[in-house]
Amino acid sequence: MNDSQADNGATGRDHLLAGAADLGAAIERHALILTEAPDDYKRVVAAVNDLRAAAIAYAALCADHAGWGNPFSDLENEPAPGEEEEEAGDTPTEYSPVVHLEAHYRIRVPDVEAAERLLGDTESEDLLGAPSDVVAQLFMRDGWDPYQYGGALQTEEVSWTCGPDPS
Repeated sequence: MNDSQADNGATGRDHLLAGAADLGAAIERHALILTEAPDDYKRVVAAVNDLRAAAIAYAALCADHAGWGNPFSDLENEPAPGEEEEEAGDTPTEYSPVVHLEAHYRIRVPDVEAAERLLGDTESEDLLGAPSDVVAQLFMRDGWDPYQYGGALQTEEVSWTCGPDPS
């Protein structure tokens, strides 16, 4: 919890500045973790979640105490500094946002044969008998609900992130 969240939100100029400081600190922690340990999934996800929470809290402070809207809304739609906007006629008539969803599951496969039976009769070249092959086939077949397989698969850990597509 950051300083402005500790006292249940900001009231007035000082709290808006405290929210900005919280956001700045969250950005610095995020950058530090990405610099020091970009492959440490748990730390990176925690830093992303903290940064998002700080940004949401700051946006709420902007609205509640200054009467302005979310300063981060539609950032993915804005051209990056230095980029030219598309000329008239080059822009699609309808905007379709793209979202990046990344999910991570840690699945225990206590009974590989039972998991294979869930697939039914299959003669796929992709199914080589390894537990990861079986899980991958189940994922591709049903859109992935790992909780529907009873004791054949056990979901041990789930984490996910979702946001605007960076490309």
